[in-house]
Amino acid sequence: MPQQSAVTVLAPLPPEHRDRALAALTELAGPDRGALAFDRLAGLHFARILLLEGDTSPSGAEVGPALLYSADTDGSADDHVRALADVSGNGLDRAFGLCSGYPERSDPAGRAAWLRAHRVPEAAFYVNTAGRGVSQVVAEARLRDGLETYLDDHRDAVAGLAPAQVHAVLRRHALTDPRLRFGTVPARRPPWSWRARELAHAIAVPVLLLPLLPLLLLLLPVAAVVLRLHELRDEPDRTRPDPAAVDRLRAAEDQVAHNAFAAVGHLKPGPFRALLTRGVLVAIGYAVRHVLNRGSLAGVRTIHFARWVYLTPERMVFLSTYDGSLESYMDDFIDKIAWGLNAVFSNGVGYPPTVLLLWRGARQEDLFKDHLRNHQALNHVWWSAYERLTALNVGSNAALRAGLARRSLSDEEARAWLALL
Repeated sequence: MPQQSAVTVLAPLPPEHRDRALAALTELAGPDRGALAFDRLAGLHFARILLLEGDTSPSGAEVGPALLYSADTDGSADDHVRALADVSGNGLDRAFGLCSGYPERSDPAGRAAWLRAHRVPEAAFYVNTAGRGVSQVVAEARLRDGLETYLDDHRDAVAGLAPAQVHAVLRRHALTDPRLRFGTVPARRPPWSWRARELAHAIAVPVLLLPLLPLLLLLLPVAAVVLRLHELRDEPDRTRPDPAAVDRLRAAEDQVAHNAFAAVGHLKPGPFRALLTRGVLVAIGYAVRHVLNRGSLAGVRTIHFARWVYLTPERMVFLSTYDGSLESYMDDFIDKIAWGLNAVFSNGVGYPPTVLLLWRGARQEDLFKDHLRNHQALNHVWWSAYERLTALNVGSNAALRAGLARRSLSDEEARAWLALL
């Protein structure tokens, strides 16, 4: 089982090249989709390219347009960059060739060096299930198809069998079919070296913070008062989303089983909000790395990957791949982890008012949904390695394999296992 990595590349785009870059992305998303050859990049789950429009920060700083590439991939980020520069060279040249400093006579080494120079770190990176690679996801979907096909073809023969007997029949079938035999052994665990590093990090962070706990508890009431004073001065953005812009966004949504979401915004000015945002993202980064990495983001099970990235010290982007419609995605967050949304996004300009960071905010449903649409960015190019699978499908397929890998099940266990089919 491989590790998962995030790759985020931010490339400034001269304003005079904005329209030509947009035309190139439109072609790469449509008739010339194969030029990026994402399907030839081993271990790539999802990839996207966005054109981020220029903007003005609350402090008055001008931010020019830029192209953003993001990938959720198995293995190391550096391995992905090298493979991307080699395999996807033609598409990269067309997408990023107008960006500042892009090599005029590009070759794989030159492209890779440029990509590395423009990589930006993720403040936090969420993986639905750590260690579950693309090859496993695709193979386990094939396993489900194979077992369901066998049951359809032999329905009469298994109709009168007990659940444990049906499990035994399906296991014998898988053992005799070379395409399905892998499903009779458990999925590999991540290598011990990776598990050791993760355990060391999980232990080291609390141990290092423990001596600071008395000071943090002492400062907490002061921070709460300062936060409340800031909140009382906050003004929500009550602008309704532009219908034409919403139509463009909707036209790109709901094409396959999952969607790509992107939202861009500025942080509220001042050192307090900057420090608070950093602290919250450090906490989220730790939680999604060590706790919320087993199929659920605090109760939300429809997200495949997500990340928070600083574009500048004052501007951030949130990227995710989620199942279902945007409306259901927003409802999931509001109903299950509104406090988590508030903790991060209430530090952004125009967010619905919160009380002590965690309360209200996203619970003001209409304001929150309008705010999200106003800050949503179009994914001009987007690619998925398994378009027909939701996160729940992926998890169900993994459970199906885990059950098949067992030599025998009781009738009760087998009945629950057969319910997965």
